[in-house]
Amino acid sequence: MLLFNRRHMLALALGLGVSACGFEPIYKQGTTASALQGQIDIDLVKGRNGFELREELENQLGFADANAPYILTFKLTTTETGLAVTEDEGTTRTNLNGVAAFTVRRRDTGTVVYQDSVKNVTAYGTTSATFPSAVAKRDANTRLVKALAGQIANRIAITSDDWAT
Repeated sequence: MLLFNRRHMLALALGLGVSACGFEPIYKQGTTASALQGQIDIDLVKGRNGFELREELENQLGFADANAPYILTFKLTTTETGLAVTEDEGTTRTNLNGVAAFTVRRRDTGTVVYQDSVKNVTAYGTTSATFPSAVAKRDANTRLVKALAGQIANRIAITSDDWAT
């Protein structure tokens, strides 16, 4: 019974501490970030990674129609770096680095309202077999673009009070 009470006291103390610091959910009803859901049209980008990044951004920012007040454009760059090298100089572990530079513009004026870039890294293992290595690489690319999309969506939500009207 004493442990049960301690847990309640700890939860209450943590709850009071968080509320005392001014913390508010970013997508709480009435916030700028929640009002932006479905208001940012995401530009098309060539390539599978660009398509997946756009799709993930739409999932997180909401689907916008062609009349949305904002347009998001981005440039995605990925590079690979071998991490683990065998004695015969074959790579068995590869880092996949990604950088997404993005810009949010007002549709009516074309004015840049927010611009930033995000970076992330993931890794995958390779074998002498071609198919499993290709699948691991594709999976790493998918994980990378999902992480980058999450970072972009968070930056937009966090800064939206400064630029969204």
